[in-house]
Amino acid sequence: MHDFIEIKRIKNSRKGRGAFAKKNIKKGTLVEVGHILLISNDDYEKLADTIFWSYCFEWDDPKYNGENPAAVPLSACQFINHSYSPNLRYEYDYNNLTIEYYAEQDIAKDEELTVNYNGVVDDKSPVWFEVEN
Repeated sequence: MHDFIEIKRIKNSRKGRGAFAKKNIKKGTLVEVGHILLISNDDYEKLADTIFWSYCFEWDDPKYNGENPAAVPLSACQFINHSYSPNLRYEYDYNNLTIEYYAEQDIAKDEELTVNYNGVVDDKSPVWFEVEN
């Protein structure tokens, strides 16, 4: 079982499911490590018109010279929803092929865990879907 994350269905919401804090989390805590599956250019193009595209992250590791532009995390982090006021941030670990999620603030038990899908906590640029508060 996961120490910090519980996946729950979000009723009366287009979000579907979300990740929620199983217990209080202190600012700076490593909350999740998502091991990733690299996606080739060809496979990424095939995913563009599917629901799986929404789960892809841009993977800008220079050692792949653009051959693997995307990654899909294989963990509970797939259920962390977007927010323009997120309580988590994520960082790529290119050496270990992981995405690490850290608490940006103290998080209360049962609070929904969110990240800014733009990759930067305070980036207010539009995302590819209508944001639900």
